[in-house]
Amino acid sequence: MIEKERFVPIRIQKNHALLKRIPKNHPKRPDIESDQSRRLAGYKGELAIDFYLNKLPEKEYLILHDLRLSNGKYFFQIDTLLLSTAFALVLEVKNYNGTLFFDPDFNQLIQTNNKGETKGYPNPIEQASQQSSELKKWFHKRNITIPVEYLIIISKPSTILKTAPGYSKMLLKVQHAQFLLRSIEKIKASYKNEVMTAKNLKKISRTIIKEHTPETFDILKYYGILPGDIQTGVICKACSSLPMKRHFGTWYCANCHSKDKNAHVQALKDLFLLNKNSSLTNQEICRFLHLPSGDIAKKLLTSMQLPYSGSKKGRVYFPPPGYQQMKELE
Repeated sequence: MIEKERFVPIRIQKNHALLKRIPKNHPKRPDIESDQSRRLAGYKGELAIDFYLNKLPEKEYLILHDLRLSNGKYFFQIDTLLLSTAFALVLEVKNYNGTLFFDPDFNQLIQTNNKGETKGYPNPIEQASQQSSELKKWFHKRNITIPVEYLIIISKPSTILKTAPGYSKMLLKVQHAQFLLRSIEKIKASYKNEVMTAKNLKKISRTIIKEHTPETFDILKYYGILPGDIQTGVICKACSSLPMKRHFGTWYCANCHSKDKNAHVQALKDLFLLNKNSSLTNQEICRFLHLPSGDIAKKLLTSMQLPYSGSKKGRVYFPPPGYQQMKELE
């Protein structure tokens, strides 16, 4: 049973909002596009394993995606966590093509992609092992006793896995996605005794979800982009031009002449994503949407039922609940 769904990662959402709103010739654009391409490939790999996870018996496993938990000073992240009454399983998903060489001497992953290019990455076996260790500490602090295993899942079936002679055992934790269910069955067979009831497992799942902390990230600061570089206004869904104009209760595009009553909703989501998910004043929203008056902005915000605090000129608005929980980019 899926306890926590998989959504488009927040960094991808922020990159997407930023790419829509900086000029095509902006000097930082290639860096953002490169990062976005890499992250989208990773997310695509995570989605690929869902096909297999959906075949697991719902009553035996609780599935939690995209976790970010804290052991005190630092956070650790888990792509997918499987919980059963006998064991927990951390899944680290990689969407690499070509040939992957797991180098035991330098403890790194070397990829030769389909174009013949060679790149080095941190060893995902080490990454998953560290995540597993952090999760064990997290459980221990909460008096939860459950064995924790981990697997590295390679989403592309055509990817070739290699290591140095005599080190084949290090690849026992690395599996192609199509063998995931078989690997889970092997782990299940090695933990025949239940360590908790299904009821307690459900409580643990709720605790994990409660303590999950979404990443807050200043995308403009990260890339060194000035607020003045951002193209404001409502973007037309039909032709991607901006800004649309508010006209007789709807949004009108002067470029393609299309109309959209709710075009401001996505613009506000973009603003919150670029604004570190922080609160916004009526004036800031009015300026971003190119609205002629604060009264119009207030009317739109009221219709959206945005959370707020304060009154009159001191009122600030907060992001709508769950606005980052999107299955596809908009």
